[in-house]
Amino acid sequence: MASTPLLIGFTVEQPAGTIRANIQVTCRNENTNQLKTDNTASDGKIIFNLGSTRDFSDGWNVGDRVSVFSLYRGFEQNFSLTIPAVGTTITVKDSAGTTVGSFIGGMGMSTGTFILAETAVIPALRYYTSQEFLDYFDLKTKDIDSENGISLLQLAKIGEMVELDIDTDCRTKFDDNNGSYYSSSTLEGGESPEYHDVKHSTQSLYFTKFVPINSVTTFEKNNNAEGSTPDWETLTEAATDIAIDNTTGRVKIIDSGELPEVGARHVRITYTFGRSSVPRDIKQLAILETGMRMLGAAFIKSRIDKFSDTEVGDLSHFNNYREKVLKKYKNHIFLFT
Repeated sequence: MASTPLLIGFTVEQPAGTIRANIQVTCRNENTNQLKTDNTASDGKIIFNLGSTRDFSDGWNVGDRVSVFSLYRGFEQNFSLTIPAVGTTITVKDSAGTTVGSFIGGMGMSTGTFILAETAVIPALRYYTSQEFLDYFDLKTKDIDSENGISLLQLAKIGEMVELDIDTDCRTKFDDNNGSYYSSSTLEGGESPEYHDVKHSTQSLYFTKFVPINSVTTFEKNNNAEGSTPDWETLTEAATDIAIDNTTGRVKIIDSGELPEVGARHVRITYTFGRSSVPRDIKQLAILETGMRMLGAAFIKSRIDKFSDTEVGDLSHFNNYREKVLKKYKNHIFLFT
C-alpha cells in the first residue's frame, strides 16, 4: 500500500479552544521509522498523508503503529494509533484520554481536534523549542521511546539555565518578545533604577549595563554633594538635555550646565532593554550547550554515540566556539572595566 492515500488530519488547539497557527507537529510510522514534520496553517489545521511517496516512501500497512506529537513552549500532546483494516473505524485518543477523532481503515482521519496540554512544571524556553532540540540531535522523548528517550523536564530546566547564562554573559535578553521588553532588574546583577557613579566633574557620558535600550523612562542626576540628601533632577531627550544611543546604551548629557555632582550613585536610569529575536548562531549555541550540559550530567552520554567517547579536546573546541559567538553580542563597553 506504498502509494495508497491514508490521511491523518486535525486542527491544533490550546486549552479553551484557541486555534494555533505555525505549531510544529510530527507524524511518524514507528514500523518504518519514517517521519514528517510540518507546521499548522493559519486556521490551525494540518494533514499528513501516510501514502505520500515523498514523505513516507516505504508506505504503510495494516497493523503499523503511527505516532503524532507536538511540543510548543510549555504545551505538548501526543497520540498513537494502530492502522486498522479497511472499513474498520477506531476512536483516536490523546495521552490525556481526550478523543481526537475517528480513524477509518483505508481512509484515515481528516477532521480531528488535537488539544495541546499545558505543562506548567516545564519552563518555557525562549531561544528554541524542545522539538528543535530533539531534531538537532535526532532524539525522541520518553513518552515515544521509554527506553532511550529523554526527559522534557530535564531538557527544559537545563535549557533555561543555559539561556540565562548566555543572557548574562552578553548583558542582553534574546527573545521573540512581541514587543515586551525587560527591566534592568531582570538580569543577574541588575537593578531598577540602575545607579551610576560620577567620577569627575566633567563626566557627561553614562553607559547602561544592559543593551540594546528599548526606551528610557527616566534619567536623573543628583545636584547635591555626596553625603547630603539627594536632590534628583530629571533630564529628557525631548528637552534636548540628553542624547541616547540605544544600540550601545550610551546616554550623553548635552548641556554642560546640567552635569551632576561627583559622588557614588549620583546618576540613576530607569529603562527597558532586550532583543526582539534570537539570532541563528545564538539558537544553535544554546542547543549545543544544553546538549553538552546534559552530557556532563551523564544523561545523553549513552544515547548519542558520537558523544559517548568525547575527549577533552572536543570540549575545548566547544568552549572556543561559544566565546566566538558570544563575542558578537556582548556589551563591549564592559570588556575593559
